[in-house]
Amino acid sequence: MFLMIKKFFEDFFLCLYNKLFSSRYVLKGKCKRCGACCRNILFSIKDGYVKDEKLFYEMQKKYKYYRNYKISGILKDKKDFQNGALTFECKYISDKNLCKIYWFRPKFCRDYPNINPELIYNGVTMLDGCGFYFDVNKKFKSYLK
Repeated sequence: MFLMIKKFFEDFFLCLYNKLFSSRYVLKGKCKRCGACCRNILFSIKDGYVKDEKLFYEMQKKYKYYRNYKISGILKDKKDFQNGALTFECKYISDKNLCKIYWFRPKFCRDYPNINPELIYNGVTMLDGCGFYFDVNKKFKSYLK
C-alpha cells in the first residue's frame, strides 16, 4: 500500500513539474501494451550510446538498476550516433507484454517515455507501433498572434 501511495505522489509531482517547466514538446497518446519499449532499450552515456558489452557489465556492477536488463542485440545501419549501439531487453517483461514487477519497476521505466528535447532535435522518434508520440507544445501560428 505504501508503494502505491509513493508511486501516486511521484507521478503527481512529475506531472506538476512538467506543467510548470514545460518543454517545447508534449507527450501525447497512450500505451498500447506492445512491449516494444521493454525490448528495444538504448542506454546513453556522456559519449553517446552504450556500444561495448564490457562497459555495460561494469555499469551493472556499479549501478543496481542496470541488472534489470540484458543485452538483446546491436543496432546496424542507423544514424551515425546510433550505429553499433547495444540494445537491451528488460528481464521482467512477460510473454503477454506485461511487467512482472510493475509496482516495483525502476524509475527509468516509470518515467518512460520522458521528453528529452536534445534527443528529439537529433531525430529520435518513438518506436514503430507505439501509442505515444511527441508534439509541439505551442504551434507556430500562436507565436505570430
